[in-house]
Amino acid sequence: MKSFLKIAVLVMAVAGLSACVQDLNTKPIDPNSSTSFNQDRMFTKCYSCLAVIGQSVPGDDSDVEDLDAGTSGFYRMIWYCNDLTSDEAWWIWKDKEQPDILETSGWNGETKSIPGIYTRLNLDVKYCNHYLTYASKETDEDKYRYAEVRFIRALHYYYLMDMFLYAPLITTETNEYPHFVPRYKIYDWLVQELKDLIVELPAQRVNKYRVGKAAAQLLLARIYLNADVYNKYNPEWAAGSALEDALATATATIEDNKGIHDLVTESIQVDSAFSYSAYQRLFMGDNHRDDVIKESLLQIYQDGIYSQSYASTLYLIAGPRNAGLNAWGIESEWHALRTSPTLIDKFLSPMNISRTTATEEIVLDEFKMPARLHDDRAIFCSDSMNTGDKFLLSGPMGLGENKNFFESWGGMKFTGVYSEYRPSESPRQSTSWPDTDIPFFRLAEAYMIQAEAHFRKGQVGEALNIINNTIRKRANADPLQDLNEEILLDEWCREFWFEGRRRIDLIRFGRFFGREADQYRYHWEGRMNKMDMPPAVMSPFFVSGTPEYLNWFPVPSIDKRANPNFKTDVEGDPNNTFASQGGDGYVY
Repeated sequence: MKSFLKIAVLVMAVAGLSACVQDLNTKPIDPNSSTSFNQDRMFTKCYSCLAVIGQSVPGDDSDVEDLDAGTSGFYRMIWYCNDLTSDEAWWIWKDKEQPDILETSGWNGETKSIPGIYTRLNLDVKYCNHYLTYASKETDEDKYRYAEVRFIRALHYYYLMDMFLYAPLITTETNEYPHFVPRYKIYDWLVQELKDLIVELPAQRVNKYRVGKAAAQLLLARIYLNADVYNKYNPEWAAGSALEDALATATATIEDNKGIHDLVTESIQVDSAFSYSAYQRLFMGDNHRDDVIKESLLQIYQDGIYSQSYASTLYLIAGPRNAGLNAWGIESEWHALRTSPTLIDKFLSPMNISRTTATEEIVLDEFKMPARLHDDRAIFCSDSMNTGDKFLLSGPMGLGENKNFFESWGGMKFTGVYSEYRPSESPRQSTSWPDTDIPFFRLAEAYMIQAEAHFRKGQVGEALNIINNTIRKRANADPLQDLNEEILLDEWCREFWFEGRRRIDLIRFGRFFGREADQYRYHWEGRMNKMDMPPAVMSPFFVSGTPEYLNWFPVPSIDKRANPNFKTDVEGDPNNTFASQGGDGYVY
Protein backbone atom coordinates (compact mmCIF):
# COMPACT_ATOMS: atom_id res chain seq x y z
CA MET A 1 0.00 0.00 0.00
CA LYS A 2 1.36 3.40 -0.96
CA SER A 3 -0.01 5.02 2.18
CA PHE A 4 2.36 7.94 2.64
CA LEU A 5 0.37 9.95 0.12
CA LYS A 6 -3.13 8.91 1.11
CA ILE A 7 -3.94 12.07 3.08
CA ALA A 8 -2.36 14.24 0.42
CA VAL A 9 -4.70 13.03 -2.29
CA LEU A 10 -7.90 13.49 -0.34
CA VAL A 11 -7.65 16.71 1.64
CA MET A 12 -6.19 19.46 -0.44
CA ALA A 13 -9.06 21.86 -1.07
CA VAL A 14 -8.79 25.53 -0.28
CA ALA A 15 -12.07 27.41 -0.24
CA GLY A 16 -12.54 29.38 -3.43
CA LEU A 17 -10.05 27.33 -5.44
CA SER A 18 -12.33 24.33 -5.80
CA ALA A 19 -14.78 26.24 -7.99
CA CYS A 20 -15.32 24.98 -11.52
CA VAL A 21 -14.22 26.90 -14.56
CA GLN A 22 -16.44 27.24 -17.60
CA ASP A 23 -14.90 30.32 -19.20
CA LEU A 24 -11.47 31.21 -17.95
CA ASN A 25 -11.14 34.33 -20.02
CA THR A 26 -14.48 35.93 -19.18
CA LYS A 27 -13.67 36.25 -15.52
CA PRO A 28 -10.86 34.23 -14.00
CA ILE A 29 -11.47 32.72 -10.59
CA ASP A 30 -10.19 34.98 -7.83
CA PRO A 31 -7.83 32.79 -5.80
CA ASN A 32 -7.73 35.59 -3.22
CA SER A 33 -11.25 34.58 -2.20
CA SER A 34 -9.60 31.92 -0.06
CA THR A 35 -10.12 32.66 3.60
CA SER A 36 -6.71 31.23 4.43
CA PHE A 37 -3.69 29.76 2.71
CA ASN A 38 -2.65 26.30 3.79
CA GLN A 39 0.74 25.74 2.23
CA ASP A 40 0.84 21.98 2.72
CA ARG A 41 -2.59 21.39 1.25
CA MET A 42 -2.08 23.75 -1.64
CA PHE A 43 1.21 22.08 -2.48
CA THR A 44 -0.56 18.74 -2.58
CA LYS A 45 -3.37 20.18 -4.66
CA CYS A 46 -0.87 21.16 -7.36
CA TYR A 47 0.44 17.58 -7.53
CA SER A 48 -3.01 16.03 -7.25
CA CYS A 49 -4.15 17.90 -10.37
CA LEU A 50 -2.09 15.34 -12.27
CA ALA A 51 -3.79 12.36 -10.60
CA VAL A 52 -7.46 13.05 -9.84
CA ILE A 53 -10.27 15.12 -11.33
CA GLY A 54 -11.12 17.39 -8.43
CA GLN A 55 -12.07 17.57 -4.82
CA SER A 56 -13.81 14.22 -4.47
CA VAL A 57 -13.25 10.90 -6.16
CA PRO A 58 -13.78 9.18 -8.43
CA GLY A 59 -16.46 10.49 -10.80
CA ASP A 60 -18.05 13.61 -9.32
CA ASP A 61 -17.20 17.21 -8.49
CA SER A 62 -14.61 17.67 -11.21
CA ASP A 63 -12.67 20.92 -11.31
CA VAL A 64 -13.78 21.21 -14.96
CA GLU A 65 -17.49 21.64 -15.56
CA ASP A 66 -19.65 20.84 -18.59
CA LEU A 67 -17.65 17.72 -19.40
CA ASP A 68 -18.03 14.08 -18.40
CA ALA A 69 -16.26 14.05 -15.05
CA GLY A 70 -14.53 10.76 -15.74
CA THR A 71 -12.82 12.15 -18.82
CA SER A 72 -11.95 15.56 -17.35
CA GLY A 73 -8.65 14.66 -15.66
CA PHE A 74 -5.25 15.91 -16.76
CA TYR A 75 -3.82 12.59 -17.91
CA ARG A 76 -6.85 11.19 -19.71
CA MET A 77 -7.38 14.45 -21.60
CA ILE A 78 -3.70 14.62 -22.58
CA TRP A 79 -3.95 10.99 -23.72
CA TYR A 80 -7.12 11.57 -25.73
CA CYS A 81 -5.61 14.52 -27.57
CA ASN A 82 -2.35 12.75 -28.37
CA ASP A 83 -3.37 9.12 -28.94
CA LEU A 84 -7.02 9.06 -30.01
CA THR A 85 -6.20 11.64 -32.69
CA SER A 86 -3.40 9.43 -33.99
CA ASP A 87 -2.92 6.13 -35.78
CA GLU A 88 -2.57 4.16 -32.53
CA ALA A 89 -5.94 3.88 -30.88
CA TRP A 90 -9.69 3.89 -31.28
CA TRP A 91 -12.49 4.25 -28.74
CA ILE A 92 -15.72 2.48 -29.70
CA TRP A 93 -18.11 3.76 -27.04
CA LYS A 94 -20.61 6.38 -28.18
CA ASP A 95 -19.68 8.84 -25.45
CA LYS A 96 -20.07 12.45 -26.50
CA GLU A 97 -16.39 13.27 -25.89
CA GLN A 98 -14.70 10.57 -27.98
CA PRO A 99 -16.26 11.32 -31.41
CA ASP A 100 -15.13 14.93 -31.02
CA ILE A 101 -11.56 13.68 -30.78
CA LEU A 102 -11.75 10.78 -33.23
CA GLU A 103 -13.10 12.76 -36.19
CA THR A 104 -11.56 16.01 -37.36
CA SER A 105 -15.02 17.47 -37.92
CA GLY A 106 -15.22 17.64 -34.12
CA TRP A 107 -12.08 19.74 -33.80
CA ASN A 108 -13.68 23.12 -33.33
CA GLY A 109 -14.12 25.67 -30.61
CA GLU A 110 -17.72 24.70 -29.91
CA THR A 111 -17.23 21.07 -28.89
CA LYS A 112 -16.50 20.01 -25.33
CA SER A 113 -13.60 17.60 -25.23
CA ILE A 114 -10.89 19.70 -26.91
CA PRO A 115 -11.83 22.96 -25.15
CA GLY A 116 -11.91 20.83 -22.00
CA ILE A 117 -8.14 20.27 -22.09
CA TYR A 118 -7.63 24.00 -22.60
CA THR A 119 -9.70 24.69 -19.49
CA ARG A 120 -8.00 21.95 -17.46
CA LEU A 121 -4.51 23.20 -18.28
CA ASN A 122 -5.29 26.85 -17.56
CA LEU A 123 -7.12 26.03 -14.34
CA ASP A 124 -4.24 23.97 -13.01
CA VAL A 125 -1.91 26.88 -13.82
CA LYS A 126 -4.09 29.07 -11.59
CA TYR A 127 -3.65 26.63 -8.73
CA CYS A 128 0.11 26.74 -9.20
CA ASN A 129 0.17 30.55 -9.41
CA HIS A 130 -1.82 30.74 -6.19
CA TYR A 131 0.73 28.58 -4.41
CA LEU A 132 3.66 30.52 -5.84
CA THR A 133 2.11 33.81 -4.71
CA TYR A 134 1.73 32.89 -1.05
CA ALA A 135 4.15 30.04 -0.31
CA SER A 136 7.09 30.51 2.00
CA LYS A 137 10.65 29.97 0.75
CA GLU A 138 12.41 30.01 4.11
CA THR A 139 13.68 26.45 4.45
CA ASP A 140 15.31 24.12 1.93
CA GLU A 141 12.11 22.08 1.88
CA ASP A 142 10.11 25.24 1.15
CA LYS A 143 12.46 26.10 -1.69
CA TYR A 144 12.22 22.61 -3.18
CA ARG A 145 8.43 22.73 -3.03
CA TYR A 146 8.41 26.12 -4.67
CA ALA A 147 10.57 24.84 -7.53
CA GLU A 148 8.43 21.70 -7.91
CA VAL A 149 5.26 23.74 -8.30
CA ARG A 150 7.03 25.91 -10.86
CA PHE A 151 7.81 22.69 -12.71
CA ILE A 152 4.18 21.54 -12.61
CA ARG A 153 3.19 24.94 -14.01
CA ALA A 154 5.85 24.63 -16.73
CA LEU A 155 4.56 21.15 -17.59
CA HIS A 156 1.08 22.57 -18.14
CA TYR A 157 2.47 25.38 -20.26
CA TYR A 158 4.33 22.83 -22.32
CA TYR A 159 1.04 21.17 -23.23
CA LEU A 160 -0.64 24.51 -23.89
CA MET A 161 2.21 25.37 -26.26
CA ASP A 162 2.10 21.97 -27.91
CA MET A 163 -1.68 21.82 -28.37
CA PHE A 164 -2.54 25.43 -29.23
CA LEU A 165 -1.12 28.02 -31.60
CA TYR A 166 -1.93 30.78 -29.11
CA ALA A 167 -2.48 30.61 -25.36
CA PRO A 168 -2.40 32.86 -22.31
CA LEU A 169 0.92 33.03 -20.47
CA ILE A 170 0.10 34.02 -16.89
CA THR A 171 2.77 33.74 -14.22
CA THR A 172 1.17 35.84 -11.47
CA GLU A 173 -2.27 36.04 -9.91
CA THR A 174 -4.52 38.46 -11.70
CA ASN A 175 -8.18 39.20 -12.33
CA GLU A 176 -7.46 40.95 -15.61
CA TYR A 177 -8.39 39.43 -18.93
CA PRO A 178 -5.32 37.48 -20.05
CA HIS A 179 -3.38 38.31 -23.18
CA PHE A 180 -2.59 35.62 -25.72
CA VAL A 181 0.91 34.97 -26.99
CA PRO A 182 2.05 32.80 -29.91
CA ARG A 183 3.51 29.46 -29.03
CA TYR A 184 7.07 30.49 -29.93
CA LYS A 185 7.00 33.05 -27.11
CA ILE A 186 5.83 30.37 -24.69
CA TYR A 187 8.74 28.30 -26.00
CA ASP A 188 11.21 31.05 -25.06
CA TRP A 189 9.71 31.35 -21.57
CA LEU A 190 9.73 27.59 -21.04
CA VAL A 191 13.35 27.17 -22.07
CA GLN A 192 14.52 29.76 -19.55
CA GLU A 193 12.18 28.50 -16.83
CA LEU A 194 13.39 24.92 -17.19
CA LYS A 195 17.04 25.98 -17.27
CA ASP A 196 16.47 27.72 -13.95
CA LEU A 197 14.61 24.75 -12.50
CA ILE A 198 17.40 22.33 -13.38
CA VAL A 199 19.48 24.30 -10.87
CA GLU A 200 16.75 24.88 -8.28
CA LEU A 201 15.10 21.46 -8.14
CA PRO A 202 16.71 18.89 -5.86
CA ALA A 203 19.38 16.78 -7.53
CA GLN A 204 17.55 13.73 -6.18
CA ARG A 205 13.79 13.87 -5.69
CA VAL A 206 12.58 14.15 -2.12
CA ASN A 207 10.37 11.09 -2.52
CA LYS A 208 9.41 8.88 -5.42
CA TYR A 209 6.33 10.93 -6.36
CA ARG A 210 7.99 14.34 -6.33
CA VAL A 211 10.15 15.63 -9.14
CA GLY A 212 13.85 16.35 -9.13
CA LYS A 213 16.03 18.06 -11.68
CA ALA A 214 15.89 15.04 -14.02
CA ALA A 215 12.24 15.76 -14.87
CA ALA A 216 13.10 19.33 -15.86
CA GLN A 217 16.04 18.09 -17.92
CA LEU A 218 13.89 15.62 -19.84
CA LEU A 219 11.08 18.10 -20.49
CA LEU A 220 13.63 20.62 -21.76
CA ALA A 221 15.19 17.99 -24.03
CA ARG A 222 11.74 17.15 -25.44
CA ILE A 223 11.03 20.81 -26.09
CA TYR A 224 14.36 21.27 -27.86
CA LEU A 225 13.69 18.22 -30.05
CA ASN A 226 10.34 19.69 -31.12
CA ALA A 227 11.62 23.26 -31.33
CA ASP A 228 11.14 23.59 -35.10
CA VAL A 229 7.43 22.80 -34.67
CA TYR A 230 6.92 25.41 -31.98
CA ASN A 231 8.96 28.06 -33.78
CA LYS A 232 7.64 27.59 -37.30
CA TYR A 233 6.12 31.09 -37.29
CA ASN A 234 8.97 32.70 -35.39
CA PRO A 235 10.61 35.05 -37.94
CA GLU A 236 13.93 34.85 -36.10
CA TRP A 237 14.10 31.06 -35.96
CA ALA A 238 16.58 28.97 -37.94
CA ALA A 239 15.41 25.39 -38.50
CA GLY A 240 17.54 22.84 -36.68
CA SER A 241 19.11 25.38 -34.36
CA ALA A 242 18.02 23.52 -31.19
CA LEU A 243 19.27 20.10 -32.29
CA GLU A 244 22.58 20.33 -30.43
CA ASP A 245 20.73 21.51 -27.34
CA ALA A 246 18.39 18.53 -27.56
CA LEU A 247 21.33 16.14 -27.75
CA ALA A 248 23.24 17.82 -24.92
CA THR A 249 20.24 18.00 -22.62
CA ALA A 250 19.16 14.40 -23.26
CA THR A 251 22.73 13.27 -22.59
CA ALA A 252 22.82 15.28 -19.36
CA THR A 253 19.53 13.70 -18.30
CA ILE A 254 21.18 10.29 -18.55
CA GLU A 255 24.66 11.11 -17.27
CA ASP A 256 23.74 13.46 -14.41
CA ASN A 257 21.29 11.00 -12.90
CA LYS A 258 23.14 7.70 -13.05
CA GLY A 259 22.42 5.68 -9.93
CA ILE A 260 19.23 7.65 -9.38
CA HIS A 261 17.43 7.03 -12.65
CA ASP A 262 18.29 4.04 -14.83
CA LEU A 263 16.43 1.87 -17.31
CA VAL A 264 14.64 -1.09 -15.78
CA THR A 265 16.34 -4.19 -17.18
CA GLU A 266 15.45 -6.87 -14.64
CA SER A 267 12.65 -9.32 -15.44
CA ILE A 268 10.81 -11.23 -12.71
CA GLN A 269 10.43 -15.01 -12.81
CA VAL A 270 7.20 -15.88 -11.04
CA ASP A 271 7.68 -19.63 -11.29
CA SER A 272 9.41 -22.09 -13.60
CA ALA A 273 6.95 -21.41 -16.42
CA PHE A 274 5.93 -17.77 -16.03
CA SER A 275 7.74 -14.43 -15.98
CA TYR A 276 7.25 -10.71 -16.61
CA SER A 277 9.72 -8.78 -18.72
CA ALA A 278 11.48 -5.65 -17.54
CA TYR A 279 9.38 -3.60 -19.96
CA GLN A 280 6.07 -5.08 -18.77
CA ARG A 281 6.94 -4.29 -15.15
CA LEU A 282 6.82 -0.56 -15.93
CA PHE A 283 3.05 -0.77 -16.39
CA MET A 284 1.98 -3.16 -13.60
CA GLY A 285 0.17 -2.72 -10.30
CA ASP A 286 3.41 -2.60 -8.31
CA ASN A 287 5.32 -0.26 -10.61
CA HIS A 288 5.97 1.91 -7.54
CA ARG A 289 8.66 -0.57 -6.45
CA ASP A 290 12.05 1.08 -6.02
CA ASP A 291 13.65 -1.14 -8.66
CA VAL A 292 10.99 -0.11 -11.23
CA ILE A 293 10.14 3.49 -10.44
CA LYS A 294 13.79 4.42 -10.95
CA GLU A 295 13.06 4.72 -14.69
CA SER A 296 10.25 7.21 -14.13
CA LEU A 297 11.39 10.80 -13.80
CA LEU A 298 7.78 11.76 -13.12
CA GLN A 299 5.46 9.06 -11.82
CA ILE A 300 1.81 10.02 -11.23
CA TYR A 301 0.47 8.40 -8.09
CA GLN A 302 -2.42 5.95 -8.32
CA ASP A 303 -3.86 3.81 -5.56
CA GLY A 304 -6.95 1.60 -5.51
CA ILE A 305 -8.07 3.02 -2.17
CA TYR A 306 -6.77 6.57 -1.95
CA SER A 307 -6.76 7.98 -5.48
CA GLN A 308 -9.62 6.42 -7.39
CA SER A 309 -10.08 8.04 -10.77
CA TYR A 310 -11.64 7.24 -14.12
CA ALA A 311 -9.12 9.60 -15.71
CA SER A 312 -5.90 7.73 -14.93
CA THR A 313 -4.71 4.16 -15.49
CA LEU A 314 -8.15 2.63 -14.94
CA TYR A 315 -9.31 3.38 -18.49
CA LEU A 316 -6.06 2.00 -19.94
CA ILE A 317 -6.53 -1.23 -17.99
CA ALA A 318 -10.31 -1.73 -18.17
CA GLY A 319 -10.72 -0.17 -21.62
CA PRO A 320 -9.05 -2.97 -23.65
CA ARG A 321 -10.48 -5.81 -21.56
CA ASN A 322 -13.52 -8.00 -22.05
CA ALA A 323 -14.93 -10.81 -19.92
CA GLY A 324 -13.24 -14.09 -20.81
CA LEU A 325 -9.72 -12.72 -21.30
CA ASN A 326 -6.80 -13.17 -18.92
CA ALA A 327 -7.13 -11.63 -15.45
CA TRP A 328 -5.94 -8.02 -15.30
CA GLY A 329 -5.97 -7.30 -11.59
CA ILE A 330 -9.36 -5.59 -11.25
CA GLU A 331 -12.92 -6.53 -12.18
CA SER A 332 -13.81 -3.51 -14.35
CA GLU A 333 -14.04 -4.43 -18.04
CA TRP A 334 -15.15 -1.84 -20.57
CA HIS A 335 -14.45 -3.37 -24.03
CA ALA A 336 -14.08 0.21 -25.27
CA LEU A 337 -10.44 0.87 -26.16
CA ARG A 338 -8.78 -0.95 -29.05
CA THR A 339 -5.56 -0.66 -30.94
CA SER A 340 -5.48 0.31 -34.59
CA PRO A 341 -4.23 -2.25 -37.11
CA THR A 342 -1.53 0.29 -37.98
CA LEU A 343 -0.11 0.04 -34.47
CA ILE A 344 0.05 -3.74 -34.81
CA ASP A 345 1.82 -3.28 -38.15
CA LYS A 346 4.73 -1.64 -36.31
CA PHE A 347 5.47 -5.03 -34.76
CA LEU A 348 4.49 -7.24 -37.71
CA SER A 349 6.53 -5.44 -40.37
CA PRO A 350 9.99 -6.12 -38.86
CA MET A 351 9.05 -9.81 -38.91
CA ASN A 352 7.76 -9.59 -42.50
CA ILE A 353 4.33 -10.77 -41.34
CA SER A 354 1.24 -9.54 -43.17
CA ARG A 355 -2.03 -8.74 -41.42
CA THR A 356 -3.68 -11.66 -43.22
CA THR A 357 -1.05 -14.10 -42.02
CA ALA A 358 -1.16 -12.68 -38.51
CA THR A 359 -4.94 -12.97 -38.29
CA GLU A 360 -4.94 -16.54 -39.52
CA GLU A 361 -1.86 -17.93 -37.81
CA ILE A 362 -1.04 -15.90 -34.70
CA VAL A 363 -3.52 -16.68 -31.93
CA LEU A 364 -1.72 -15.81 -28.69
CA ASP A 365 -2.39 -14.00 -25.44
CA GLU A 366 -0.43 -10.97 -24.22
CA PHE A 367 2.05 -13.16 -22.34
CA LYS A 368 3.07 -15.28 -25.34
CA MET A 369 2.83 -12.62 -28.05
CA PRO A 370 6.13 -10.81 -27.21
CA ALA A 371 8.20 -13.94 -27.84
CA ARG A 372 6.39 -14.61 -31.13
CA LEU A 373 7.07 -11.08 -32.40
CA HIS A 374 10.59 -10.93 -30.91
CA ASP A 375 9.79 -7.80 -28.91
CA ASP A 376 8.79 -7.52 -25.24
CA ARG A 377 6.84 -4.36 -26.09
CA ALA A 378 4.35 -6.31 -28.24
CA ILE A 379 1.96 -6.77 -25.32
CA PHE A 380 -1.05 -7.64 -27.49
CA CYS A 381 -3.72 -10.30 -27.31
CA SER A 382 -5.08 -12.01 -30.43
CA ASP A 383 -6.41 -15.04 -28.55
CA SER A 384 -10.13 -14.60 -27.94
CA MET A 385 -10.04 -17.34 -25.27
CA ASN A 386 -13.51 -17.45 -23.69
CA THR A 387 -15.04 -14.35 -25.28
CA GLY A 388 -16.91 -16.07 -28.11
CA ASP A 389 -15.43 -13.64 -30.64
CA LYS A 390 -12.39 -13.60 -32.90
CA PHE A 391 -9.75 -10.90 -32.90
CA LEU A 392 -9.13 -9.55 -36.41
CA LEU A 393 -6.90 -6.93 -37.99
CA SER A 394 -9.49 -5.22 -40.15
CA GLY A 395 -9.84 -1.60 -41.17
CA PRO A 396 -12.33 1.11 -40.24
CA MET A 397 -15.18 0.21 -37.97
CA GLY A 398 -18.16 1.79 -36.29
CA LEU A 399 -19.00 2.87 -32.78
CA GLY A 400 -21.08 1.36 -30.03
CA GLU A 401 -21.16 -2.32 -30.94
CA ASN A 402 -19.17 -4.89 -29.02
CA LYS A 403 -18.14 -6.64 -32.24
CA ASN A 404 -16.12 -3.57 -33.20
CA PHE A 405 -13.93 -4.17 -30.16
CA PHE A 406 -12.51 -7.28 -31.85
CA GLU A 407 -11.51 -5.65 -35.14
CA SER A 408 -7.96 -5.26 -33.90
CA TRP A 409 -5.82 -7.01 -31.33
CA GLY A 410 -6.16 -6.10 -27.66
CA GLY A 411 -3.57 -3.65 -26.32
CA MET A 412 -2.79 -5.10 -22.88
CA LYS A 413 0.20 -2.95 -21.96
CA PHE A 414 -1.25 -1.60 -18.71
CA THR A 415 -2.43 -4.04 -16.07
CA GLY A 416 -3.41 -4.05 -12.42
CA VAL A 417 -1.58 -7.35 -11.83
CA TYR A 418 1.43 -7.37 -9.46
CA SER A 419 4.73 -8.63 -10.85
CA GLU A 420 5.38 -11.41 -8.33
CA TYR A 421 2.13 -13.24 -9.07
CA ARG A 422 0.42 -14.95 -11.96
CA PRO A 423 -2.47 -12.79 -13.24
CA SER A 424 -5.25 -14.83 -11.65
CA GLU A 425 -3.43 -14.97 -8.31
CA SER A 426 -2.40 -11.34 -8.01
CA PRO A 427 -3.49 -9.43 -4.87
CA ARG A 428 -5.39 -6.16 -5.07
CA GLN A 429 -6.46 -3.47 -2.66
CA SER A 430 -9.67 -2.84 -4.57
CA THR A 431 -11.73 -4.96 -6.93
CA SER A 432 -12.59 -1.93 -9.08
CA TRP A 433 -9.62 0.44 -8.94
CA PRO A 434 -5.98 -0.28 -9.85
CA ASP A 435 -2.79 0.57 -7.99
CA THR A 436 -0.90 1.03 -11.25
CA ASP A 437 0.87 4.39 -11.35
CA ILE A 438 1.31 6.42 -14.53
CA PRO A 439 4.98 6.37 -15.65
CA PHE A 440 4.57 9.81 -17.20
CA PHE A 441 8.22 10.66 -17.95
CA ARG A 442 10.49 7.70 -18.59
CA LEU A 443 14.25 7.76 -18.99
CA ALA A 444 13.86 5.75 -22.20
CA GLU A 445 12.74 8.99 -23.84
CA ALA A 446 16.13 10.58 -23.19
CA TYR A 447 17.81 7.73 -25.10
CA MET A 448 15.36 8.12 -27.98
CA ILE A 449 15.99 11.89 -28.09
CA GLN A 450 19.72 11.18 -28.18
CA ALA A 451 19.24 8.76 -31.05
CA GLU A 452 17.02 11.08 -33.08
CA ALA A 453 19.35 14.02 -32.59
CA HIS A 454 22.29 11.95 -33.85
CA PHE A 455 20.20 10.75 -36.78
CA ARG A 456 19.24 14.29 -37.80
CA LYS A 457 22.89 15.30 -37.58
CA GLY A 458 23.69 12.56 -40.10
CA GLN A 459 25.26 10.30 -37.48
CA VAL A 460 23.22 7.19 -38.30
CA GLY A 461 25.70 4.78 -36.71
CA GLU A 462 25.53 6.53 -33.35
CA ALA A 463 21.72 6.57 -33.52
CA LEU A 464 21.57 2.85 -34.32
CA ASN A 465 23.98 2.08 -31.51
CA ILE A 466 21.79 3.85 -28.94
CA ILE A 467 18.56 2.27 -30.13
CA ASN A 468 19.95 -1.24 -30.49
CA ASN A 469 22.02 -1.32 -27.31
CA THR A 470 19.55 0.37 -24.96
CA ILE A 471 15.97 0.54 -26.21
CA ARG A 472 15.77 -2.65 -28.27
CA LYS A 473 18.16 -4.63 -26.10
CA ARG A 474 15.96 -4.03 -23.07
CA ALA A 475 12.95 -5.15 -25.15
CA ASN A 476 14.74 -8.32 -26.32
CA ALA A 477 14.08 -7.11 -29.87
CA ASP A 478 16.26 -7.99 -32.84
CA PRO A 479 18.78 -5.22 -33.65
CA LEU A 480 17.88 -2.82 -36.44
CA GLN A 481 20.15 -3.12 -39.46
CA ASP A 482 19.38 0.30 -40.88
CA LEU A 483 17.67 3.52 -39.91
CA ASN A 484 15.60 6.03 -41.83
CA GLU A 485 12.82 8.42 -40.80
CA GLU A 486 10.09 5.80 -41.09
CA ILE A 487 11.96 3.24 -39.00
CA LEU A 488 12.86 5.86 -36.39
CA LEU A 489 9.27 7.06 -36.12
CA ASP A 490 8.12 3.43 -35.82
CA GLU A 491 10.61 2.89 -32.99
CA TRP A 492 9.13 5.83 -31.08
CA CYS A 493 5.76 4.14 -31.50
CA ARG A 494 6.97 0.69 -30.43
CA GLU A 495 8.52 2.06 -27.25
CA PHE A 496 5.78 4.48 -26.20
CA TRP A 497 2.50 3.20 -27.68
CA PHE A 498 -0.54 4.08 -25.56
CA GLU A 499 1.55 6.46 -23.41
CA GLY A 500 -0.08 9.66 -24.64
CA ARG A 501 2.56 11.12 -26.97
CA ARG A 502 1.99 9.75 -30.50
CA ARG A 503 0.55 12.95 -32.02
CA ILE A 504 3.63 14.91 -30.85
CA ASP A 505 5.96 12.55 -32.71
CA LEU A 506 3.84 12.45 -35.86
CA ILE A 507 3.83 16.24 -36.12
CA ARG A 508 7.59 16.47 -35.62
CA PHE A 509 8.11 14.00 -38.46
CA GLY A 510 5.61 15.82 -40.73
CA ARG A 511 3.16 12.90 -40.66
CA PHE A 512 0.08 14.36 -38.99
CA PHE A 513 -1.78 16.93 -41.10
CA GLY A 514 -0.95 19.48 -43.79
CA ARG A 515 0.36 19.19 -47.34
CA GLU A 516 3.63 17.63 -46.18
CA ALA A 517 1.76 14.87 -44.36
CA ASP A 518 -0.69 14.12 -47.20
CA GLN A 519 1.90 12.12 -49.13
CA TYR A 520 2.10 9.51 -46.38
CA ARG A 521 -0.54 6.84 -45.98
CA TYR A 522 -1.25 6.53 -42.31
CA HIS A 523 -4.36 4.79 -41.06
CA TRP A 524 -6.50 7.49 -39.43
CA GLU A 525 -9.63 5.39 -39.00
CA GLY A 526 -12.73 7.55 -38.97
CA ARG A 527 -10.96 10.86 -39.06
CA MET A 528 -11.80 11.56 -42.69
CA ASN A 529 -15.27 10.03 -42.92
CA LYS A 530 -13.71 6.64 -42.14
CA MET A 531 -11.27 6.91 -45.04
CA ASP A 532 -7.50 6.58 -44.97
CA MET A 533 -4.94 9.32 -45.40
CA PRO A 534 -4.11 10.90 -47.76
CA PRO A 535 -7.51 12.54 -48.36
CA ALA A 536 -9.78 10.05 -50.06
CA VAL A 537 -12.77 10.80 -52.26
CA MET A 538 -15.20 10.99 -49.35
CA SER A 539 -12.96 13.35 -47.40
CA PRO A 540 -13.84 17.05 -47.17
CA PHE A 541 -10.15 17.70 -47.86
CA PHE A 542 -9.95 15.61 -51.04
CA VAL A 543 -9.28 18.57 -53.33
CA SER A 544 -7.49 21.01 -51.08
CA GLY A 545 -5.46 18.59 -48.97
CA THR A 546 -5.55 18.50 -45.19
CA PRO A 547 -5.13 21.94 -43.60
CA GLU A 548 -2.11 22.68 -41.46
CA TYR A 549 -4.23 24.04 -38.61
CA LEU A 550 -5.25 20.47 -37.72
CA ASN A 551 -1.76 20.14 -36.23
CA TRP A 552 -3.05 22.10 -33.24
CA PHE A 553 -6.42 22.48 -31.53
CA PRO A 554 -8.84 25.42 -31.40
CA VAL A 555 -8.95 27.88 -28.54
CA PRO A 556 -12.56 27.61 -27.27
CA SER A 557 -14.84 29.96 -29.17
CA ILE A 558 -16.35 31.30 -25.98
CA ASP A 559 -12.90 32.47 -24.88
CA LYS A 560 -12.20 34.10 -28.21
CA ARG A 561 -15.49 35.99 -28.16
CA ALA A 562 -15.55 36.97 -24.52
CA ASN A 563 -11.97 38.12 -24.06
CA PRO A 564 -11.44 41.56 -25.66
CA ASN A 565 -7.69 40.92 -25.80
CA PHE A 566 -7.86 37.90 -28.06
CA LYS A 567 -8.65 39.62 -31.34
CA THR A 568 -6.23 42.44 -30.60
CA ASP A 569 -3.44 40.04 -29.73
CA VAL A 570 -4.00 37.87 -32.80
CA GLU A 571 -4.43 40.64 -35.34
CA GLY A 572 -1.60 42.56 -33.76
CA ASP A 573 0.86 39.76 -34.46
CA PRO A 574 2.35 40.55 -37.88
CA ASN A 575 3.52 36.96 -38.29
CA ASN A 576 0.13 35.35 -37.76
CA THR A 577 -0.85 33.52 -40.94
CA PHE A 578 -4.29 32.75 -39.51
CA ALA A 579 -5.37 36.20 -38.31
CA SER A 580 -8.49 36.21 -40.49
CA GLN A 581 -9.43 32.67 -39.44
CA GLY A 582 -9.93 32.92 -35.72
CA GLY A 583 -6.24 33.33 -35.03
CA ASP A 584 -5.61 29.60 -35.26
CA GLY A 585 -7.37 28.62 -38.48
CA TYR A 586 -10.63 27.59 -36.80
CA VAL A 587 -13.85 29.51 -37.42
CA TYR A 588 -15.58 30.95 -34.34
